[in-house]
Amino acid sequence: MSIHQFSITATVPRRTALRVAVAGAAGLASAALLGCASSSKPADPKAGGAAVTSLNIPKNIKRAPGFSTNLGLAPVNEKKLVRGGTYRRDTNDTSRQQDPDVSIAGSDHELVNDRLFNANGWTMEIAPDLLASYELVDKQGLQILLKLRPGIKTHNKAPVNGRVFTASDVAYSINRKAGKVDPEAAKKYARAAQFAGLDKAEAVDNVTVKLTFGSPNGAILHALSDPRAQMIPREQDDIGYKDPMKFVGTGAWIQTEYLDGSRQVFKANPDYYRSWDEGGRPGIDTYEKIVIGDRTSVIAAYISGQLGVIQSIQPQEEGQIKASSKDSQWFLNPGPTWDHFAMNLNIPLFKDDRVRKALHLAIDFKEINDPLGKGWIYTGPLHALFPEALTSEEISKLPGYNQATKAQDTANAAKMMEAAGFKDGQGLAFKTNHFAHYGQDTAVRLKAQWNKTWPKMNMTINQVTDYAAYTNILNNKDYESRSYNHTSVPAAAIDARTYYHTTGGRNYQGYSKPWADEALDKLIRAQTVQERKAAIIPFQQRYIEEGPSLLQLRVPPDNYALHGKWAGLDLLSGPWAYVVYQTSPRFVWQTEA
Repeated sequence: MSIHQFSITATVPRRTALRVAVAGAAGLASAALLGCASSSKPADPKAGGAAVTSLNIPKNIKRAPGFSTNLGLAPVNEKKLVRGGTYRRDTNDTSRQQDPDVSIAGSDHELVNDRLFNANGWTMEIAPDLLASYELVDKQGLQILLKLRPGIKTHNKAPVNGRVFTASDVAYSINRKAGKVDPEAAKKYARAAQFAGLDKAEAVDNVTVKLTFGSPNGAILHALSDPRAQMIPREQDDIGYKDPMKFVGTGAWIQTEYLDGSRQVFKANPDYYRSWDEGGRPGIDTYEKIVIGDRTSVIAAYISGQLGVIQSIQPQEEGQIKASSKDSQWFLNPGPTWDHFAMNLNIPLFKDDRVRKALHLAIDFKEINDPLGKGWIYTGPLHALFPEALTSEEISKLPGYNQATKAQDTANAAKMMEAAGFKDGQGLAFKTNHFAHYGQDTAVRLKAQWNKTWPKMNMTINQVTDYAAYTNILNNKDYESRSYNHTSVPAAAIDARTYYHTTGGRNYQGYSKPWADEALDKLIRAQTVQERKAAIIPFQQRYIEEGPSLLQLRVPPDNYALHGKWAGLDLLSGPWAYVVYQTSPRFVWQTEA
């Protein structure tokens, strides 16, 4: 795949003993790593990462596993392990939706509970996490057996009190996610559509779960690797999702402090089921989430060492961070998310295909995205790094995206909008919501661009600061348009179904087309990449041509820096490892400075 808009230059101080894997794609030929120690070596992507040799680091892991040489930067810290310590990240709030199946992202269950599978960040290959093994009983995928690791303990707190986590807990969790425990509640489940075709999950014995399907679901195992697909003890529904201090699970972390709007503290679970040498068991004692209200304070907290990591680094911030935190390890690769502008199809204005298509054609994607920083790539209705999807290069040549035809596309947009009854934007009025700072810059830039084509257009921009409130706005479709960011799940078929099927849990636009449902039903049953591609490509092309209601603007990069005394995040290299989610702290450990 040829990737546009990706050029990296990174600086790592000589005194920092790092082995670094560096990108080398089209547009990256000039990327350089400056000032590295002469003993540094790049990770070998053909070997799936380099072997571990350093003292006390987990023995049975590969570093920067599956790292792609043409898409990123993944430092590997192999300095001597120092046990314990407190790792801190900043956060916008503590008011997340805490039900893991309703949550868009950020539920505390990403910390206190785990998934059945993890997906490789580059290849999407799945590996068991809570599971010991799995078996496809028949070739059609109508029956699957999942074997749980025996003897997994729940947290030593009421009401589970350290009891063993069993297959009945897993079966309950899967049935819940699929909407079979409470169909009414499941109307708000963001990912219920990922379980299409599932008849039931049932415990065969204490460690065996049988999944039975009425129709094949070729993506079900990847659905179970979603970073929000946590398995919960049966008791959690009775406990409820209001008080995080009462949450129970089997995960790496036990919450010990919750100050609403300020701070959360988690201690490492002493009875965690994973061994140190297999990786994914915390090497630190404490993980803290600190609410910091403004970006200037976030940067100051990172530079002073109060934060271990700083995320979403902007171009204007890099110089200050590099100058003030010379020990920083710099990570960069396309992320799993996409920035978007979405239109609610329950609003009469946006029911008109011509309006949606005109807005799309008039966007200058480079002008929107280049100022936001290096590393972004074009994407269509599905993430461009899915092997079945339209590539970034293919998308960049389509009307609306194509820089070479931008003037003609904009002229066509003006004619289309006039035919819809909105000449020069007269009468074209709508409100755009965004959450906190997410989507704000994009909304402002879109408004400025559109007003050049339609000077009489009235687009107002509204900020929502409470995450739970924003989640309700989406679930209830209580908005006109929005500028925001969503996360792809690690499989094209379930991602497409989630966002575009009539029953999709994150189809917040109210998009419903019989042809699309038919294509997506066929897609979820497909068992091979070739079959999925045959369904996905025509779907994407038609969706764009008809005027997208969910308009992806770019795949933004995961661009972050980690202080030199921290290690382990290279294990989550790549977009499908979701390093920005709360599944990542259990992979972190501390080293010598």
